[in-house]
Amino acid sequence: MSIKDVIESWDEEERRLDRELLAMKNWNAGFSCSKCKHLDKNDVSCAAFPDVIPEDIIAGVFDHRKSFPGDHGILFEPKE
Repeated sequence: MSIKDVIESWDEEERRLDRELLAMKNWNAGFSCSKCKHLDKNDVSCAAFPDVIPEDIIAGVFDHRKSFPGDHGILFEPKE
C-alpha cells in the first residue's frame, strides 16, 4: 500500500466520521425523519419526497428544517 493510498483512506474515514457527527448533532437538535409528521408509514417516503427520501436527509446528515432541492416547499415538522 502506497502512502497515497493510506492518505486517501484517511480522507475517506474522516469524511465518514464528519457525516456521523453531523447526523448526531442534528438528532440532538431534534431533527429526525422518524419524528416528522410528514413521514409515510413505509418510513422511506414522505409528503416532501413521495418516492424516496434522499439519503442525506434520512441519514440525518442534512437538517430538513432547511430547504432541500425537490422538497416542494415541505419541510420537517415535528409530530404532535
